[in-house]
This record gives sequence, structure tokens and C-alpha cells, in this order.
Amino acid sequence: MHHSHHLEIYEILREKLNKAPVGMPKTASGVEREILSVLFDEEEAKVALHMPFIVFTVEQLAERTGKNVAYLEKVLNEMARKGTVWKGEKDGKIHYRLFPIIVGLAEMPFLPGPGNDPRQERLAPLYARYWKEGFLDELGDRKYAIMRAIPERDTISKETEVLPYEDAVKLVRERDFHAVGYCPCRIIARFNGEGCRRSLENCLHFGSLARYMVDHGYARRITADEAIGILKRANREGLVHTTERSKGPISTICNCCSDCCVFFRAIHEARHPGTIAHSSYVARTDPSKCIACGICALRCPMKAVKVKINRKPAKINAEKCLGCGVCVPTCPAEAIELVEREESLEIPDHRTYLLQLLEERGKDFSSLL
Repeated sequence: MHHSHHLEIYEILREKLNKAPVGMPKTASGVEREILSVLFDEEEAKVALHMPFIVFTVEQLAERTGKNVAYLEKVLNEMARKGTVWKGEKDGKIHYRLFPIIVGLAEMPFLPGPGNDPRQERLAPLYARYWKEGFLDELGDRKYAIMRAIPERDTISKETEVLPYEDAVKLVRERDFHAVGYCPCRIIARFNGEGCRRSLENCLHFGSLARYMVDHGYARRITADEAIGILKRANREGLVHTTERSKGPISTICNCCSDCCVFFRAIHEARHPGTIAHSSYVARTDPSKCIACGICALRCPMKAVKVKINRKPAKINAEKCLGCGVCVPTCPAEAIELVEREESLEIPDHRTYLLQLLEERGKDFSSLL
């Protein structure tokens, strides 16, 4: 364990990180300070206190800190290498921003794949403890969900319109840069001797976030077609496409399993059923076709399907159903598909979305500066 004066800077940094839309709450054990001490050395932690969560230049940071530009550039570049600061070009100038815990500090050390970052072994058990000791409530105990499910396009009924903000293919195609990394949640679970056998390299990122990840060795660049192929395979494998609950342009599509994913753990372990917003679709079965085999019930990440094997056709609990379409591709009788819900999901623009997340926790845009 570190000395207490040494951990003080990490408690101040935690308070700073707690101002982001998804914050970093304090736990009784202080495990989050240990996490931060692995990610930031003391010098980096001190500089990070002055960084906004929105983009800034090194000159702006120099004004805030009174430190010289050459020194700050060195620190920022090292932090960009370590995955604690985003770095990219905007209007021909290098910009930076401090990563919050999500999307950022929780994922970056694991994105390059299992064993490809020396910090994984130390961080995996610490993150697992942090989830259980308080972070799941930060994710799930909300009126406004952080994430939303997006259906696989092929699982939507032919008679049903595919809505633009819920069309994963369209969302992927409208971005100009695509990358794939490895799922942090499944890697953390594997390090801790839990977890599932599902594939790992299907964490999709787009735009400036993806470009940063590729530049710094955290993800590999792929084409839009490859990204769409990854989505298709993930759906067949039983993984749920999730993205931020805004109209976009989106920066991430996760492919989540219900046992390892931190958002699904908030649903099942911390009992926050609304952690992931459902799509504008709901699964519907055709009882005349259903053979009551129970495959859909096994695959459903929300336990929203009830079936009496070989006796009674599958019944969907519409309130629990995410409208993700994971139940559709493996139905041997083709008796299940997604149809539009009576009430479609209200998807806000990105600014409104961030404001909803902030205001619910008593914060506003000034906490990002």
C-alpha cells in the first residue's frame, strides 16, 4: 500500500474525474486511488488536475498551470502514450483532452488485447473490485441511461422501417475512420478467473477517438465494411451492440455479453434494470411457427423470454426486452423478429445527452472545463 500523503494527490484527481458525465465515485476502501496511481505518476496527476475534459492546446494548459510549453508537451505526449489523455489534430493544430473513466481510463489499458499492456495484471483485479464497491451504481442508478442498444439490421422485420439513428450499418458508414480493439470487460473478467468464452476483438471506435487509438497502438484500423462484418458476427455470437444514447455522430459501438460487460453487470448484479436504454424495437414471436426449443431464452441478455421447452411457445416480456435482436439469427423456426415499439426511443443530440448525464448528478457544462 502507498503512503497516505502520496495517495492524497490521487484523491484530488478522483474528485476532478468525478466531474465528468460518467464520474468516479469514492469507495470506502479507496481502491479507485490505487487504480489512478497505476495510470498516472504523481507529476502527471498534478498536471491532470488543470486539464479540461474538452479539447485544449498546450498553450492553453501553460496559461493555466504557469509551466512552460516544452515541459507540458513532454508530459502530455507521455500521457497520450499511456492512454490517459486524448491527442489529435484539429484545425491544423495539436489538441489534447483528459480522458474520463468512461470512455477512457477504464478501457484504454485493455484495448490492445490480453497481455499487450503490462498494466493489465495490476488493473484487472482493482477494476473488478471498483465495479462491485460502487462504480456499478454510478453507471446504472440513473434516470437517463448512458448507453442504448442498437439492433442488428437483419433482425428487424421486413415490414418495419429501419430508423436512421438505430441503423448500425448507417451509423458506421457515416463515420470516416474505423478501428477495432479488444473488449476491456471480457479481458478484466478473464484476468479474474471469471468471464465467458466469447470473442474479444470487437470493440469498435470511430472518428477522432479511433484515429488516436490507432496512432498510439491501442486499436487497429479497419474499413467500414470490416466493421459491419464484425457487427454481424457479434450478433450471431450473442453479443449486444450498444452505443452512447445520443444521435451521434457516435464514437463507439461495444459488442456486449451479459456476463462480463460492466453495464450488464449494473443491470444484473447491482439491480439497475434501466442501465441500457432499449431500442425502438421489441422482439415478437409467431406462436404458430415457434417450436418452443428455448434457444432464444438462453441467448437473451435480459432474461426477457419465457418458454416451456417443447410445450409452450416463447413469450417476450416487452418491458425487459432491449430490442437488440440477439434472439433472431439462431431461431431454427424463424419464428422471432424485431418490430417497432408503440413508443419509439427519444434519442437526444449529443449536447443534450451530455447535459442530461451531468444534471442528473448535480453537475453542468462548467465541470468539463
